[in-house]
Amino acid sequence: MKKTFSSIVALSLVMTVSIGLTACSFTKEEPKNASPTPDGQVKKGKVSVMVYDRGLIPASEGTYDNNRWTKWIQENAPFEEVKFIVVPRTEASQKMNMLFAAGEGPDVVANYEDMIPFIAKGQALEITDDLLAKMPNYKKVLDKYPALQKLTTVNGKRYTVGTVSPVSPNHAAIIRADWLEKLNLSVPKTPEELLAVAKAFTENDPDGNGKNDTYGLTLNADSQRVLSHMFGFGNPEKYAVVDGKLTFVWDRIQDWIKFTKQIVDAKVVDPDFLLDKGDKALTDFTNGKIGIFLTGKFSQLNSPTFANFKKANPNAKLDTFDLPATKYGTFEGYINGGPSAVGFINAATKDPDAAARYINWLNDPKVSDYLVNGPDGVYKKRDTEGTVVVVDPEKNKIEYDYATDYSIIRNFQLDGGTTTYSPLANEFYNSYLKSSNPVLQEFGDLYFKMAQVANKPGAIDPRKWQQTLPALSSDLLLKKTNGGKAVDDILLKSLAQSNVTAEQAVASAKDSWKKAGGEEVDAFYNDYYQKNKDKMLSPEDFEKLKLTPELLPAAKKNSKIK
Repeated sequence: MKKTFSSIVALSLVMTVSIGLTACSFTKEEPKNASPTPDGQVKKGKVSVMVYDRGLIPASEGTYDNNRWTKWIQENAPFEEVKFIVVPRTEASQKMNMLFAAGEGPDVVANYEDMIPFIAKGQALEITDDLLAKMPNYKKVLDKYPALQKLTTVNGKRYTVGTVSPVSPNHAAIIRADWLEKLNLSVPKTPEELLAVAKAFTENDPDGNGKNDTYGLTLNADSQRVLSHMFGFGNPEKYAVVDGKLTFVWDRIQDWIKFTKQIVDAKVVDPDFLLDKGDKALTDFTNGKIGIFLTGKFSQLNSPTFANFKKANPNAKLDTFDLPATKYGTFEGYINGGPSAVGFINAATKDPDAAARYINWLNDPKVSDYLVNGPDGVYKKRDTEGTVVVVDPEKNKIEYDYATDYSIIRNFQLDGGTTTYSPLANEFYNSYLKSSNPVLQEFGDLYFKMAQVANKPGAIDPRKWQQTLPALSSDLLLKKTNGGKAVDDILLKSLAQSNVTAEQAVASAKDSWKKAGGEEVDAFYNDYYQKNKDKMLSPEDFEKLKLTPELLPAAKKNSKIK
């Protein structure tokens, strides 16, 4: 039987965390020159750590490497110094490559980027059993979840550190429910219905202003990824298991191109979609000019996006829906949660033990709780049902909202590890619904429905399991990089070329992939799969981590869901 959140919430322990609370002791030997942390821990060694710059920190708070959160880490971590290496989020891969090439990479990398290239180049340190023994907090999590063991072990060696978190939505299909009502339409359940609804949203004046100024849906890079998932493949890895073989799925890609070109040819999207990196689609949707938004902009921390939309469209209603099934199966957009690789140790670090101790410190439940929620009662607090609720949203905008990336590596077992899943798995939609703000309550209902989609039994995120693909040799990596870029360029350009069919585009892409040596990559991956498939992540691993979303009593009172 599928687990529900209610049985888990009952096990939640209310934590009172003050600024003075830190991790458990790491060593009993205190060097003569070592200085203790506030609770007596020994400060020993130095460590550098990566942190994203998302451009969100107010000037009054300082910078991403010097603010109230970095100061708390400096004061409480068992190190003489924690140095933060700031990497722009929008240029993270490029900046990281530059840093490592120059020998200036941080000791600990905490990120959401593809780590396989760093492993392939020998830039990620192997986490041996001896080194893992120096991370007892992290080892508890690793021992508890076989799926995380699979994720972080490739060819019998461990190079990454990870977390296991509740399955929650990221990419979603958001639709103007009020437009559906006005035009007497239903939520689309097939690709054909999706196109028909988009066409109606474009041509039938759903906003009622008498102008031809709306589009049916978005087709920026984010939206293209959502549509590719609908056909059962992810990006950048365009592989799936077909007839027992790990296969580059050209047939799925062709059907995706064919359907996407139908969308473009029907003129239900902004004709400049290839130039849109995401900002224009968001702006147009916020301004009430888009009917279906295929996006990751409404994930758990994006209630401000919803608030901006409601401010511009106070009478609008939003809903979400399952991605339409195709002949390849039922899939969903990219999901958050489950086992995720979130970091690695720089192979060139001068002090591997210090890097391991920092990861261990971050995985202390008290430290994780503080970096996620802050001092008890200041930014968030736990109510009697165990839900973390926001204390002062305006205060959080200044002092809290920019700080999420200091805890990318963390322990989700905030009760000390007594539950199978995080007791806070349901906190987002329940906390929004418990707010006194009607806009946040409305977002809570939307996010609850998104969580239902993400946790739906049998719906697969085609990208997740591919995180256990092995690192490539430098020769194969170059072939894959060059071939992959050529394929993506051809496919993307074909979307706007009405004189190029999907069949022609795929044939050209196949040829470029073959010329680049891509078939050697295919053969290597399939050979690895045949030998290691029992050790690789599978869709079933994620099914075991799904939970049935459930509204708590106090949240139900404000919910409009019948």
